[in-house]
Amino acid sequence: MKTSEISSVDLNVTLRDLYKKWPEMKRFMHTLGCKSSDAEDIFQEALLIFTRKLKDSDFELTVEPYFYVKNTCKFLWYNQARKEGKNPTVEITENVPDFEDDWFQKELKLMSIEKAIRSIGKKCQDLIRMFYGEHLNMTEIAKRLDFRNEHVAKAQKYRCINKVKEEIHSNSPEIL
Repeated sequence: MKTSEISSVDLNVTLRDLYKKWPEMKRFMHTLGCKSSDAEDIFQEALLIFTRKLKDSDFELTVEPYFYVKNTCKFLWYNQARKEGKNPTVEITENVPDFEDDWFQKELKLMSIEKAIRSIGKKCQDLIRMFYGEHLNMTEIAKRLDFRNEHVAKAQKYRCINKVKEEIHSNSPEIL
């Protein structure tokens, strides 16, 4: 995608989406031996590099913005660790599966789940977000979503989860 095709609104949406991925990025940086405080600085610097590159008319983004920023973070960390004389890698024992393949598979699963959740109704999305994202109990969810009681909310959550599973299974049966 040519960067001239990206508007400022698209850039804001893209940056918002990248900030939502911060916890994943932080875990990734941690696997490289990066401390949380350094990871945050590196992530911010990678975002600045990304936005500057997007303004360059010769720059062509050939991967998803998340992967571009992730690789930028990795290179920034390796460079910083090399300058500070740190070993930027973490030893992996023979019993641990290949991290990159494992990570990629998990990322595909998460993308499939996110797509499935976006395809279900707004009320189901809100219920799932409140339960899993905000960690609210069923009584509070029932009040917020105007269900008769927590038992109705629990039954609805079950139906919503099944809708998500059906959607995932119909689009990507190998995920489940």
